[in-house]
Amino acid sequence: MVDVRSPGFGELLCEPGIVLGSGEDAWDSLCRGVDDLPGSHPLREVCRRVERVGGNPEPMPLASNVDVLNLRRGEESPGVVLWLSAQAEGRPFSKAAWVVWGLPRPSLNLFLLPVLSSVTDAIMATDTVDDIREILISKALINKTIDIDVRVEKVVTPLTYRIYPDTPLREVQQLLVRRDLPVVPVVGANHEMLGVITVSDILPHMLPSTDTLGTQARRPITARDVMTRAVLCVSEDELLVEAGRSMIARGVSRLPVVRDAELVGFLERETVMRAFADTTLPPRRPRTG
Repeated sequence: MVDVRSPGFGELLCEPGIVLGSGEDAWDSLCRGVDDLPGSHPLREVCRRVERVGGNPEPMPLASNVDVLNLRRGEESPGVVLWLSAQAEGRPFSKAAWVVWGLPRPSLNLFLLPVLSSVTDAIMATDTVDDIREILISKALINKTIDIDVRVEKVVTPLTYRIYPDTPLREVQQLLVRRDLPVVPVVGANHEMLGVITVSDILPHMLPSTDTLGTQARRPITARDVMTRAVLCVSEDELLVEAGRSMIARGVSRLPVVRDAELVGFLERETVMRAFADTTLPPRRPRTG
């Protein structure tokens, strides 16, 4: 298998990039018609491999009449083909499916599906295969980068707010409340990661104290006094799957992301969930009026 870390969409689109079929079932159509493709077309072997393994690939909705048919990973290089049903009376193409193989789930969900979604409406609105082919070879589409080995740096939530160890706790409290933040990082002079402060860390210091003696003599509480220092961080060049496993092992909803010990942002649980989800984009509602 060829290791292509970040190919352009044009490198994934196999020739011919459009396969014409019949009926409403892309997989059934491919099984019956794949031998009509040129002998060197990778989709021939991909379909045969899926047949040998058994089980029909389940189409996933991308739009009201367009699916994604994910043939999963094998020994083949990754690829994409657009399957179109036979023309139906009243509209050029009644059904279509993007046929995808060789891509890990994060790459499919986070990078390829948004690209496919962005051109699906335009493709289904055209009248001829030649018009669709022009769209598929447009520079705006073929140059879109598809990351295969998805790393944390590609999905990190950039750092928006940070505080320093000597920041008064009252300022930290106001920042969390005003910006509705679940956590805020504490960094050093060179933005190195020192710890984090959550609402749970601050709450005990917000409640009225039963000990009022000597209150005036106490020094102001700062971020240094309440921050959690033992914080698991993840490098921005770590594979997303490994970072996700670290999240599960530690039972955390977000991980600080560092570059050469400097904090650059957070990896969020929702991002990891979206990357590994079995479902794709929800079906669009048919246009009315």
